[in-house]
Amino acid sequence: MNKYDELVAKISENLEKQIDDEWFKDGGFQVYKNPTPIKYETAEGSGIVNTLEGPVKYVIGHKIITGPKGEKYPVTSESFFDKYDDNKDGTATPKKIIKSAKLADHDGTLHTSWGDLAYTKGNDYIVRHGTNDYGNVKADIFNLTYSKV
Repeated sequence: MNKYDELVAKISENLEKQIDDEWFKDGGFQVYKNPTPIKYETAEGSGIVNTLEGPVKYVIGHKIITGPKGEKYPVTSESFFDKYDDNKDGTATPKKIIKSAKLADHDGTLHTSWGDLAYTKGNDYIVRHGTNDYGNVKADIFNLTYSKV
């Protein structure tokens, strides 16, 4: 097989693998975010933040969360208050919400309402927040911020 055929085969294999609720049934496990307070600020305008997974848009009122390694992520106010308890001091504590997670077994991109998030095999965990609602977390950050049920 020549390099072109190998590339086509790899692309075809990855196109066949879709992240959906069914994907978590083989190798997925239950997790929750550790109750470690995170820092956040409220966006005073619109813009783009460069997350570890790629650029993500935000608008006025979104919460910009700072992760454990200084990385930034925008979150809608609704989602923020669903997932965090505001400590009223510029920090918030994650609520104990049980989610499913699985280490990525292929390279790909999650197409979310807030942007496209690239993930790679063995380097990212895919977290299922709800039906057809997924995000990805770099393995080192996942290991710092999540615990198995």
